[in-house]
Amino acid sequence: MVIGKGTAYGTESAIDPSWPSFDSDAALAEHITTNGTAPCTVTAGDILTTLGGGAPSGVASLAYPIDLIEVIADGETFTAVAHVVARRRLWTGQFLVAMNAAWVDGLYLGPRSHPNDGLVDVTFGSLAWQQRFMARRRAVTGTHLPHPAMKMVRRSEYTAELDRSLPLRLDGVAKGTVRNLRIQVRPDAGVVVV
Repeated sequence: MVIGKGTAYGTESAIDPSWPSFDSDAALAEHITTNGTAPCTVTAGDILTTLGGGAPSGVASLAYPIDLIEVIADGETFTAVAHVVARRRLWTGQFLVAMNAAWVDGLYLGPRSHPNDGLVDVTFGSLAWQQRFMARRRAVTGTHLPHPAMKMVRRSEYTAELDRSLPLRLDGVAKGTVRNLRIQVRPDAGVVVV
């Protein structure tokens, strides 16, 4: 069951050394796609950053249910756990970012994103070069939103037809280009213990 407003997230759990451990969001997505809710641990990635980096020494680990993002890009099917990014180099022209994690490579692009709320936070738009520079600086703290040239929606499903094909990255891994994109959240698809 996805997290509700005002409820605790994560339940105390010991880490079993036999569980698989992953050092990337892409590897975590592959594990969840293949093994469902079989528990695992993570040592790096934007999901781990969103979860606070894991339990400090002497504090009990927590098991967190995680949503999975199912993506159909120009008819090809993929999965992701953290984010879907369609953009050109330097964020020129149209872009689209769908977030299940709050972070993308050190940028706080999804300040309202939660890995288990059953929703994906989609930000899209196009910024002039000066606005891109300012938004990039503000994205470190998540204060780039709201912005008049960017629109943000929260949905369990989202479909977009882009103006032109854009390079697509899922959890930091290049997946070619995309023009037609369909995103659907699969709630409670996996379990991560950190």
